[in-house]
Amino acid sequence: MPLFVDTTPLRVSADFRRLWIGQAVSFFGSTITIAALPYQVFHETGSSLAVGLLGVAQLGPLLLFAVVGGAFADRVDKRRLLLGVTAAAFVCAAALALNASLDRPQLWLIYVLGAAAAAAFAVSSTTLRSLLPLLVEEELRPAAYALQSTYGTFGMMAGPALGGLLIGVSGLTSAYAVDAGTYCVALALFGAIAAAPPVAVTTTATASSVLEGWRFLRGHSIIMSTFGIDLLAMVFGMPRALFPALTERLHGGPTLYGLLLSSVAAGAFLAALVSGWTARIRHQGRAVLWAVAAWGVAIAVAGMVRAPAVVLVLFACAGGADMISGVFRSAIAASVTPDELRGRVSGIELAVYAGGPVVGDIEAGVVGGLAGLEFAIVSGGVACVAAAAVFAVRVRSFANYVRPVRRHENETTES
Repeated sequence: MPLFVDTTPLRVSADFRRLWIGQAVSFFGSTITIAALPYQVFHETGSSLAVGLLGVAQLGPLLLFAVVGGAFADRVDKRRLLLGVTAAAFVCAAALALNASLDRPQLWLIYVLGAAAAAAFAVSSTTLRSLLPLLVEEELRPAAYALQSTYGTFGMMAGPALGGLLIGVSGLTSAYAVDAGTYCVALALFGAIAAAPPVAVTTTATASSVLEGWRFLRGHSIIMSTFGIDLLAMVFGMPRALFPALTERLHGGPTLYGLLLSSVAAGAFLAALVSGWTARIRHQGRAVLWAVAAWGVAIAVAGMVRAPAVVLVLFACAGGADMISGVFRSAIAASVTPDELRGRVSGIELAVYAGGPVVGDIEAGVVGGLAGLEFAIVSGGVACVAAAAVFAVRVRSFANYVRPVRRHENETTES
């Protein structure tokens, strides 16, 4: 059984290899812009409220275009759609670089371009999630999603740090320009991927076609469970909004705060590097519940200890558990969803996953303000463990979900 990340999908599928490299490069560039946008808004206004409004401006397009983009992904050639939104993202990054180079950058344009970039990211992510299962065999999908996690978590760790360095050394213009350059690399790679036309004749991307995805989900408790268990974990178990207060309690400063922010991504990255074993797991529903419970335990214990190093390790463990949960949740959704509905289901999935942490920030802030920091963190972790237990008992179809065995897998086992 392989221990380290299984690179088989990269070896056996040239199209997946192109997709993975292109996404890895462009996502890394996106994380640089993620760091640069709030910095520029605060630099221009001196207002934390203005920075918060940037998040509000981006959230709406992110949620809307995740769902609408999923409908388009089911109707048109997925490769062409991916090329189109990548080109749009390039335009946004280039325009941000141009605006930053002005003597007086326009604040309204930063908001507009930030919202447009969020919309492009939503459509791109939805298209990617619906295209990936078409490029690899079902038994390789856990490995493929784990490979995605490696560049995603690495980008979230290193991208903002590089963005800060670029801003400090050569200014905001260079940060946005690097992001624009990564999209050029992605466009070249995506252009070499084989066409991925719709697998069936579909209706236009109207409200009715979007609702068709919702109707499909309503009748499939397994997929709804993958959404529900992650939503509960993010709403109750992600104490990101409490990190500033936690930093003070741990008697730390900005450095510790930055480490707290990156610790979850660091744990997920390390877990992705040793994820080779995930391809051998067939009881995927059970694996998700164990991973969510492990996430909750790590968060709850982190809320009770006072040693900064231990807290960082526990958050890293939580990030590793979340990465494992994500691999199996994505594999389950990809296996159960028909090809002609992948885009719409992936769009709804992205909307849920993007909205959960935002709601979690609100929940953590409210509970922390009313009941105290420790209670907010510990109770959130306990709630995650309780949610996993409830799903195990009450949603047996999800808890007992087993990945189907393909014929050639049986032949390999018998031989």
